Formats: sequence, C-alpha cells, structure tokens
Amino acid sequence: MSYAVQQKKMGVLITGEPGTGKTFVSRVLKEMCGKDKCFFIYIINPRLTPIEFIKEIHYQLGGSIETTTHYTKMDYLRAIQKNLEDCRGRGVYPVVIIDEAQSIQGDELLEEVRLLLNMQSDNSVLFTLILLGQTQLEEKVGKTPQFEQRLSIRYKLYSLSREEAKEYIEYRLKVAGTTRRIFTDSAYEEIYEFSQGMPRLINNICDLSLLTGFIKKLQIIDRDVVIQVAHDLGSRKKEEEH
Repeated sequence: MSYAVQQKKMGVLITGEPGTGKTFVSRVLKEMCGKDKCFFIYIINPRLTPIEFIKEIHYQLGGSIETTTHYTKMDYLRAIQKNLEDCRGRGVYPVVIIDEAQSIQGDELLEEVRLLLNMQSDNSVLFTLILLGQTQLEEKVGKTPQFEQRLSIRYKLYSLSREEAKEYIEYRLKVAGTTRRIFTDSAYEEIYEFSQGMPRLINNICDLSLLTGFIKKLQIIDRDVVIQVAHDLGSRKKEEEH
C-alpha cells in the first residue's frame, strides 16, 4: 500500500479473512505517510447508495454539508474534481480507503467507485483508491473487468504461522515495556491452536490471559490459563471443529 501511494497508483485491492489485520495495516499506512503529505478519506460503512457515497467523498474532502439541499450529482462530482486538484496544488495526496468493501450491495455503487477512479487529471493520478475486504470481494470485483483492471496492485493477507504468532506476541509485550518471559512454550502453542494465527484472536486471548494472570497474581501464564480463556471466548481448536 505504501508503494502504491508513493508511486501514485490508481487502485489497490487488499483481501483477507476476518481478523487478519486489514484495517490495522491501513492505519499503519496513515502513520507512515504523515499528515503533511497525504490526506486520508475513510469509508467504513460501504452500504451506501451511489449518491450517498458521492456526498460522503465530497464532505470528507472538505465540502460543506449545507450544499446537500441544492447540489445535483453533477455538482458534487465537479466539486470533488476541484477539491482533488486543489490537494495536488497544495502538495497533498488524497488516499480513499473503503473498508469492508465486500459489503457493497449491488453493482450500482461498484460502478460509481469505478467512475470515481476516472476522475483524474490529464497528466497525473489525483488519488489512490484502496479497497479492503474479505476474500469474496475478489469475486465481486472480478465480475467487472473494467474496474478490476484499474486495481493494479493486489494482495491477500493470511494468518500468521506458529513462529510468526510467537514473535508477534513477544514484540507486543516488548512494546508494552516488559522483557521477561510471560507465556510458557505450551501457552504459546495453545494460543496458536485456538487462534489459528489470526491476529485479532491472538490479541483477545492474550489480553484476557494477562488479565486472568493479574487477578490470580501469577508470575507466568501457562497453557491452563490460555485454555480457560479461549473457552470463555468461545474459541475452538481446529481439530475440535471436526
């Protein structure tokens, strides 16, 4: 995503199962880019009508909400084009992020998003569109070849491996300020088995395991604590699902 923004690519498609960190990496991108260089527009609820989508883009670009009483769709599009060109004049690059894009209903809004991508200048790209969604988004986008062709960068996020999950937890603990051992090896194994490497589930299990350890005044978290916490969260090991 960073490459796409730096090189001013038109569109990016990021997919992955729930909990793999799609939204998180978009927030990291914002921190990496800096407020003085990029301007981020977030659409976090894409279940909008085409005109609602256009209005939201217009508003987040700095358009006045009072215009909704008399603006036509063409007025909104002209205003968006002007605001995008103004951003270029100020040296600020807009990035439009549509999260949970698999929730887009019907083809009309997807077509509106595609047409928005046509809103570029004659000699440069005025903004980058980033679509974040679950894996079924790939199929939805694939049904519109002229839209799919504009998404020049595509990537799928996968769950973490056992080793990556352990490294992830240890890194988070280090950032939190501790260098001593907190989880036993068997606890790490149980965390992976119950989370299957999904970062969101890893976070939830570890957070409640640490809370349980604090309440019980434990110095180290073992597998029994993790198993109890995982069961309380309703998590199951993969082999238990069969």
